[in-house]
Amino acid sequence: MSDGKKFQQWAFNALQTMVEYKADEYGIVVDTVNPQYTSQQCSKCGCTLEENRDDQHFECLDCSYTVNADYNAAKNVARKLALQLQRGQESPAGGAFCQYALKSGTMTVNATDVASDTPVSAEREPTDKPTPLGVGS
Repeated sequence: MSDGKKFQQWAFNALQTMVEYKADEYGIVVDTVNPQYTSQQCSKCGCTLEENRDDQHFECLDCSYTVNADYNAAKNVARKLALQLQRGQESPAGGAFCQYALKSGTMTVNATDVASDTPVSAEREPTDKPTPLGVGS
């Protein structure tokens, strides 16, 4: 592991520790989610391909959704957190609505429109060009 990567991980862990400490002072619960594939998964259709992300640009190769890559990843992280929270609900209706404030509006998630936190890989027809492989396939 490079020194830059080690420093980045140290800085992130230090920030996370400080946020948890300050949040606890004010009675705010801090939860974490596994960020795996959130920057490669389309927040609109669920297609997960490494090639969907090019630096700070995200363009889904399946549905053509285009957005800032970090914004797309933030929506996926919010969705994963919503799923975690809904799994902890004991409501007979299947989970509470969750709403997250994002850079350009809000994202409302309920149990009916969030079926899974499993990344979905796109199926592709063969061409003369190499095709991207779906994550996990």
